[in-house]
Amino acid sequence: MKNKRMLGTTLIIVMIILMGLSIAMIASVSFPKGYKDYKNNYYFVTKQVIWFGAGTLAFWITSKYKYTRYKKRKMFLYLIGAALLVAVLFSKEVNGARRWFTLGGFRMQPSELAKLIIILYLAGIIDYCERKKMNPQKLKFFMRQLIPLLVYIGLIIAEKAFSSTVQIAFIGMAMIFVSGVNMGQFITVLLASGFAGMISIMSTPYRMKRFIGFKNPELNYQAQQSLIAIGSGKLIGKFYGNGLQKFFYLPEIHTDYIFAGYAEEMGFVGSLILLLIYIVLLSVILVTLIEKKDKYAKYILTGIFVMFSSQILGNIAVVSNIVPSTGIPLPLLSYGGSTTIVTMATLGIVYNIIKSLYIEEEQERLKKERMQEENQEA
Repeated sequence: MKNKRMLGTTLIIVMIILMGLSIAMIASVSFPKGYKDYKNNYYFVTKQVIWFGAGTLAFWITSKYKYTRYKKRKMFLYLIGAALLVAVLFSKEVNGARRWFTLGGFRMQPSELAKLIIILYLAGIIDYCERKKMNPQKLKFFMRQLIPLLVYIGLIIAEKAFSSTVQIAFIGMAMIFVSGVNMGQFITVLLASGFAGMISIMSTPYRMKRFIGFKNPELNYQAQQSLIAIGSGKLIGKFYGNGLQKFFYLPEIHTDYIFAGYAEEMGFVGSLILLLIYIVLLSVILVTLIEKKDKYAKYILTGIFVMFSSQILGNIAVVSNIVPSTGIPLPLLSYGGSTTIVTMATLGIVYNIIKSLYIEEEQERLKKERMQEENQEA
């Protein structure tokens, strides 16, 4: 890409579009629940605007903070994440799980922040091992990445946050894979992880119930209502504000199931447009990854790309009953404080890396101009 400034501009435009869609859709689908629980039709949309304000601040901070500085602070960040994951195990139990801190009116979910921290930590570790010229085929190279990842996975499992566990494992294993580790070791751990996941599902009654419901949608009320919402939208939808599933037919329609509410009101055409917006977002990250020469930045961007792509595909797959039901928010669309702030902070890091491409482009241009001037003088 000749003009790398277009990457940053495109990223900002996509973020603004998604935030606008989020506010509009949350206003539409959440007002019955807002009135029922809080006697305020605009309760959830008001809070989401606040989350976007906090997220914008997080984006601004991380976009100004030079990404290379995370190298030296990787252990500090990792320990903060681990401390939060341990501390949340002593928090108040909600729906049989301990995943949130409640501070005033804000519920913080440490597992959301852990996804970003593990990306920065693993990128730093891989970069350190490469600079020390460690052989990636050796077990030591593999274990230096795997053990910290397993610690986070173990702590998140203890929270009973299965979807976050799967996603952070997916992110971590993808980053380990691209670091060039021994394939025999990698496949062994991958198979063991899959086996452990199946045991976890079969040994937990509510997870088995979700799995059975996935195979038989008529036994899973939420999956059934989600499919009704998507199907009833047809080609062009019922139009904004006219959806029916929000009237207590589909639980969590403003959070993890917002895509179903969106599809009901905007139809197949609107859903396709939304998917194209997400494809543009992922393309910006991917092009930046390809253009950037710094390997450390490439590892960060790999983790971020996997993080967003797995969330987008995972959410739509759950809502469409392609995979068993589990809590996966749709980036920048679903209601939620932790996920919104962490998502925008993550995109701030992407923007900072894009800005470094601007600088490299400008330096290259000045270098060519100097060479041309020297040739003319000669």
